[in-house]
Amino acid sequence: MKSRFDEKLMIAAFCGFLGVMSLLFLLLPKEKFSALEKRYLSDAPVLTWENLSSGKFGSDVESYMADYIPGRNFFVGLNAYVDLFTGRQVSEGVYAAEGNRLVQAPVVWNEKQAQQNMQAINSFAEKIGRQVDLMLVPSAGWAAQDTIVGLSDPYEDEALIQRLYDLCGESVRTIDLTSVIKAQEDPASLYYRTDHHWTTDGAYLAYETYMQLLGRDYRAKEDFTVETASGFQGSTYSESALWLTPGEDIEMWHGSSNITVTNGENPEPHQGVFYKERLEEADKYTAFLDGNHSIVRITNPDAQGKGKLLVIRDSYSNCLGTLLTESYEEVVLVDLRYYKNPVSQLCAEENFTDVLVCYSMDNIMTDTNLVWLQ
Repeated sequence: MKSRFDEKLMIAAFCGFLGVMSLLFLLLPKEKFSALEKRYLSDAPVLTWENLSSGKFGSDVESYMADYIPGRNFFVGLNAYVDLFTGRQVSEGVYAAEGNRLVQAPVVWNEKQAQQNMQAINSFAEKIGRQVDLMLVPSAGWAAQDTIVGLSDPYEDEALIQRLYDLCGESVRTIDLTSVIKAQEDPASLYYRTDHHWTTDGAYLAYETYMQLLGRDYRAKEDFTVETASGFQGSTYSESALWLTPGEDIEMWHGSSNITVTNGENPEPHQGVFYKERLEEADKYTAFLDGNHSIVRITNPDAQGKGKLLVIRDSYSNCLGTLLTESYEEVVLVDLRYYKNPVSQLCAEENFTDVLVCYSMDNIMTDTNLVWLQ
């Protein structure tokens, strides 16, 4: 039986711990951005009668304190490793696979969103009166599922993509990437270990497949000069909190030398498709085309006379766009999360040779912005 002294000692230690943590909470500087989690942390709660009566103030206080608790990264990481070593899922949205690979959980079919998004693509093709190509990219988890220990829910990307393609109208031509990826010796290697995007190798496979479908010339792999940047730790690394997971390389494939890039937020031309200053930031993937923008124009004088390509896309095309430009005089990338003008008007104003809709499975099942595709 514990003595009263032992009990008092434990109480004193606990109160001391709370006191030290409270003091550190008040004195330590509050960083607004978490480089590990790649997100902005909660703002200080604002006390108003409306916030207090609605319960929002209490929720904001809880979020603020959770984001700024001293040693937060250590405790979050410790919890993640406890889950990993006890055989539980690393986090609600991320699974751990062999070889230090972290992948998003399987895509969940959303009938309403599927119908709505495919109808938007069909209506867009009918409105502009021409063929639209649709490329859906299977997830990194689907490519690596054989290496996920204890996987209970299988990845059904192949079947789900086919269900989406079955909803396409006559004016939409579908591109089968799943069979092409499955045919590779190591499908998982086409995606990053610590991020949900495909690597440049994966993007090149999509580029090659699409150009072959169109019967267009494309640049061979060996014609690129490869530059490597190390230390990349992407989105699934941040979500998993497995902070000891080693980083990996990003490859930048240099082709034509006269390419310039402009985007809707900054019309000043940028020389080349890679923004190397982004490699010093938390999200190194934005080195490809400076990340996400409403509209991006890539001009390649070396491909003069080869036409223009319009790509309605998500972030997978940040990398893909750096390759597509090798086969077109101009490539225009539109991100409907930020671009709110009618895309049909853009098509009417510009003479596009080809029109491509390229989305990852993660986004096509959750994105609500395709309604702007009009």
